[in-house]
Amino acid sequence: APIKRIPFPLVDITRKTQYLSLHFSSLDEIYLITKIRKTPMSLDSFASILNNIWPRGRGGGRRPTVRDEIDSEASTGSAEDVQPLYLQPLREEEEARLTIVQVTDVYTLDNFASLKTFLETLRHAQGENDTNNKVFSMLTGDFLAPYLLSSVDAGAGMMHALKRTPIDALTWGNHEADIDHRTVCRHVREWPGIWINSNMQDHDAMEHQVPYHVIEMKSPDGKGTYRVGFIAVLSNDPKLYSQFKAPGAFGGATIEDPWETLEKYNNILVEEEKCDLVIPLEHLYVHENRVTCEKFDFPVILSGHDHHKMDTKINGTRVIKPGMDGVFATVLEIVFQEGQSKPIIRSNFVEMASYEPDPVLKAETDQAYDVLEPLRNTELAGILPQFKPLSSKNARGSLTSMGRLICSMLKTALDQTVGSIDAVILMGGNIRANEDYDDDAFFSLETLEAEIKPDEIVGIVEIPGDILAAGIESTHSGPPIPGWMQFDDGIREESKNGKPCITMVSGQPLDVHRKYRVATKIKDLTNGQSPPLTEYFKANMDQLPSKGDYHNIHAELMGFFARSLFHKLWDATSELIENPLDVIQETSHPTPHLSEVEGRLRHAVLDRDGSGKLSVEDIHVGLRDFLGLRVNDDIKILAKAIHSCADVTGDGCVTGTYQENLSWKYE
Repeated sequence: APIKRIPFPLVDITRKTQYLSLHFSSLDEIYLITKIRKTPMSLDSFASILNNIWPRGRGGGRRPTVRDEIDSEASTGSAEDVQPLYLQPLREEEEARLTIVQVTDVYTLDNFASLKTFLETLRHAQGENDTNNKVFSMLTGDFLAPYLLSSVDAGAGMMHALKRTPIDALTWGNHEADIDHRTVCRHVREWPGIWINSNMQDHDAMEHQVPYHVIEMKSPDGKGTYRVGFIAVLSNDPKLYSQFKAPGAFGGATIEDPWETLEKYNNILVEEEKCDLVIPLEHLYVHENRVTCEKFDFPVILSGHDHHKMDTKINGTRVIKPGMDGVFATVLEIVFQEGQSKPIIRSNFVEMASYEPDPVLKAETDQAYDVLEPLRNTELAGILPQFKPLSSKNARGSLTSMGRLICSMLKTALDQTVGSIDAVILMGGNIRANEDYDDDAFFSLETLEAEIKPDEIVGIVEIPGDILAAGIESTHSGPPIPGWMQFDDGIREESKNGKPCITMVSGQPLDVHRKYRVATKIKDLTNGQSPPLTEYFKANMDQLPSKGDYHNIHAELMGFFARSLFHKLWDATSELIENPLDVIQETSHPTPHLSEVEGRLRHAVLDRDGSGKLSVEDIHVGLRDFLGLRVNDDIKILAKAIHSCADVTGDGCVTGTYQENLSWKYE
């Protein structure tokens, strides 16, 4: 039976001693069990063995995805501590403490209510004050996109949650470029906290941001002053922003080299601001963090972008990432002691689920998702004949019409936003509803949510034709499995000699020597369900995209539906307009272009009040009256999403001048 609960590293110590082994009852409870050989072992002897195995002062660090593997520098207390040190007041020998609480890459509102409770608990337990014991919370990039809610509310729910938690400081991530630039600038202007932006300073809302931030603390006697500076950089990798049309990501702002920026502001913070410690806040991948560690000697870096947990040392610098969605928060203590030239740095990952959610904020974040309710029964798309009868039954054992429909729509959506997608493949386990649909069924948000989880993401990879074909065929060659591959309407499979055989990809005969651009769930490529794909990508891991290049399926499809419906609405005016050629003949010189005249005529049909601008109400009525869609008259969420897509200039107005800019495919 367990004899004592002790916070200890998650390692198998049977390799280090013949007396002990580890039993894991859960990821966050570790029990040390004695294996008694000849004589019973006393607790003192037991403790002595442990001290010999893990002497005080040994270094180390967490491995990615492993919970709370803590080295001596990261330790927040011994087994005798009732509470970890971060939940205790300053000790007598400690003059000042800054406790940083970091989350990053947050695509859901679900954990903010628990984070609020944790921050309140932390501040109360520490006895936080404005002099020598401060708590500083931050979110280090990727929070405005990409997820379904933000595709509808443009980040409004997220910003409200951040303000109410509250988060003290924000920094940029690459996905903040994914929503309308004008809307992003408004979020920046309305942000009541600190927005640190060190390497994108020609941003349109820079006057509401700061290039660095400094926190100052004083010892209780007022004689000692301690200053901690922060620099925030995001990646300038052009691959992350290649899909943006002119003027480019972030409204055309220039993202400066992260390491040149770090050098510049590190010098300023050390030499001019007299900081005792400088902490980079990086939205960079691990290999980019490594560059920082090789170029500089920062004691610690707080980072995001990779979506996984890690706390490791690279070239003497600790790199800490708490993972995505605020499931865990980094709690980093910077402790200054009199007479010590360097601060003590302690770190922990704290799981937010262990704290009761604040009931008021929980109700508010739940309510933020109410904007999606009207879409649940709003028709987003009709069902084309080739996908009828529509069914997702037995998606783990057969190619379903729903699987083909979702893959086909996603292919078109990604073609519009990313470009040049040859195929979409999704394993059948991702098609979840197991439903036969009525003949008059339409595709709604409710359908989408029933079939695909809201957090499902895909990446784009290049796959040789022979590997792609074999990868699909292998999942269709045996009994039902979660990996039974669904694919888009451009792929054809026939039976030859009783075996499945892929004959077409992207609507053309299969070319086994060609590399196809394929969108799929990246983790499915190496999960073993398709041996040919697993073997290929395990041998070519460098061909897998970085997590910053992933695309949320719900968000992509919502954008597709909005663009598609606007085009259909535009086309629906064809029978209601004058002949553009007749209008041109009646026009004096200079003769306007045919498309310009046609655009004005179509616009006039939709513009019910003749203001020259299409309103959300105009689009809402058009969806109902011209397209015959079932829409919610109280909350016009779909019309707002379409209005945002049609506002190609970003000025909030939809006028007749946009026709030439609308070149999307929608069937």
